[in-house]
Amino acid sequence: MAKKILIATDGSEPAMDAARYAFQIAAKMGLELIGLRVVDVDRYASEWQAVRDNVTQELQEHAERILNDLGEEAARSGLAIDLQIRHGDSSREIIRYAQENDDVVMIVLGATGRRRFGRQLIGSTAERVVRQVGRDLPCPVVVAPSADATPGARMTLG
Repeated sequence: MAKKILIATDGSEPAMDAARYAFQIAAKMGLELIGLRVVDVDRYASEWQAVRDNVTQELQEHAERILNDLGEEAARSGLAIDLQIRHGDSSREIIRYAQENDDVVMIVLGATGRRRFGRQLIGSTAERVVRQVGRDLPCPVVVAPSADATPGARMTLG
């Protein structure tokens, strides 16, 4: 069974910076890649079913665009990537995916994502995932700094 890096992405620039870092790790270590986007309909949808259906469809399409961009970026780096969409709370689904897939040996995600506030050092999803290392999470988590939020971030393994 091939060992894999799970890249959790929300499509933000910090998430793409983290993905590029994961590409370097995968290339150097001979690991395969999984790109995961979690769609959290409850965060955006109302109680009304018609609104919920529209929001679900829009979020699904948005997730597909995010993963397509990630796949194209991986291809430009000469890497193949398995793209997955899950539904639910982002941190719970990232953790659940790693628990369910023994081939995941590392999770890489951006320090902050789409909902970043000011100069926040680490986003809520990254924080909730990191808190589970050694408890419910059987693999290490790399929280990569964003190049735009962290001038001078050392993001090359060269």
